[in-house]
Amino acid sequence: RDTERERRSGSTQNRKSLMVTPTDIINSFAALLNSTVNYFQQNAWYIVILLILSYYIKKNYLDPFLRNRHFRPEFQRETQFQEDMRTVRLRQQELANKRAKQAEAERKKKIEQEKNRKNKAVISSKGGGDKSGTSSNNTNSFNPLQPWSASSRGYKPTRRTTRRS
Repeated sequence: RDTERERRSGSTQNRKSLMVTPTDIINSFAALLNSTVNYFQQNAWYIVILLILSYYIKKNYLDPFLRNRHFRPEFQRETQFQEDMRTVRLRQQELANKRAKQAEAERKKKIEQEKNRKNKAVISSKGGGDKSGTSSNNTNSFNPLQPWSASSRGYKPTRRTTRRS
């Protein structure tokens, strides 16, 4: 019986030693924090030098390496290529629109100049007249409805072409 009691009393002591109290948790956290602070105090200069060196290497070597098109993953290369193509197409479209506007302005200017030239030619022709260049008092001109009224030998039909423009 005594051995059983000793076992029982010993087992309760073991149970108490296995139980974790909140103060034990706080004490272990404080000890961990204390050792971390001591480590940083002892190695502060080494840590600062390591941080500066890693920043320098990242800025001067790692970033340009990753920016290089050949070392990117395939999907990033493809999206970059598509973006580049889109910007090139937009630039080409803007240039084509600009050229089309210039060509349209030049075409309108040429049409206006041609109209002015034709109008001046009609006005400056002998005896004035209508747009076709014939004067209203000239009775010797050719009339296709009355081919015998002209001073020419016979009827001359207009030349017909099959070209369409």
